Amino acid sequence: MSDNKKYYYLKLKDNFFESDELKILQNYNSGKNEGYVYSDILLKMYLKSLQGNGALLFKNRIPYKAEMLATVTNHSVGEVKDAIEKFKALGLVEVLDDGAIFMNDIQLFVGKSSTEAERVKAYRDKLKSVKKIESVQMYDKSTPEIRDKRLEIRDKNKNNSPHSDKPKYGPDDRPYQIAQHLLGKIRDNNPDFKQPNLQHWTNDIRLAHDRDKRDYDKLDNMVDWCQNDDFWQANILSGKKLRDKYDRLAAEANRKFKANKQVRTKETLPDWATEQAPTATKKKLTPEQQAALKQRMAKLDQRNSEREEETT
Repeated sequence: MSDNKKYYYLKLKDNFFESDELKILQNYNSGKNEGYVYSDILLKMYLKSLQGNGALLFKNRIPYKAEMLATVTNHSVGEVKDAIEKFKALGLVEVLDDGAIFMNDIQLFVGKSSTEAERVKAYRDKLKSVKKIESVQMYDKSTPEIRDKRLEIRDKNKNNSPHSDKPKYGPDDRPYQIAQHLLGKIRDNNPDFKQPNLQHWTNDIRLAHDRDKRDYDKLDNMVDWCQNDDFWQANILSGKKLRDKYDRLAAEANRKFKANKQVRTKETLPDWATEQAPTATKKKLTPEQQAALKQRMAKLDQRNSEREEETT
């Protein structure tokens, strides 16, 4: 079996808490931080360091900071910082040049016996050698290269990553076209939007199709909808966001479509409004009627004249 095996479990001896370091930690009482807080943080840091062979690295690349450790250990940032200082004083941890925290005794708890002590010593010696290298040195073929195992793991993960910098998609690929469409719409709203890694965007859109079973045409249409929406145009700014929020986007689009759909109803007028008013008809007066009308008008004129004379 290879000696470079990764360990994902922690094996403690029954006298683990009887060591001098653990007894000192258990007796610490700093403000609200009682002794059990430090031992709890220490054990969780041991567990997190298993995949990094003792180094606390997020995804084998990024050194864990106190804020990150506070999240994964479920303790406050202040408690974690206080604990790290005490661990350093007791020789339980060491901070490497790259900022990574190294759990000094982790290899004693990974489950192997017999030759483990020798492997631990060799690993520590190699770390010390790596930290002394301050510049690039030229080696001949007979000189073995000293290289931190963590760097090899990082490079291997980088080469195998689906987000490798090596282009895998081109303009003829449908997910790449959707990624370009999304970038164009974003820049219509914000011309200063910086150039993203379209390979990353394309891969996320491909995963939305292959794994999430999203239709490419629907993904393309969703680009138009979200970038025309006042709220979502500020939130969907990558292929990953488009994939992660697709279900919510679809629900919101359907809701707004139904809300904006106009239901036209035919208005029914009351009966009285539909009835036509009778039309006036002109009747021609007979000569007798015309003469009678003139006589009446003459009498009215005479009366008006008499009233005017009386008033004067």
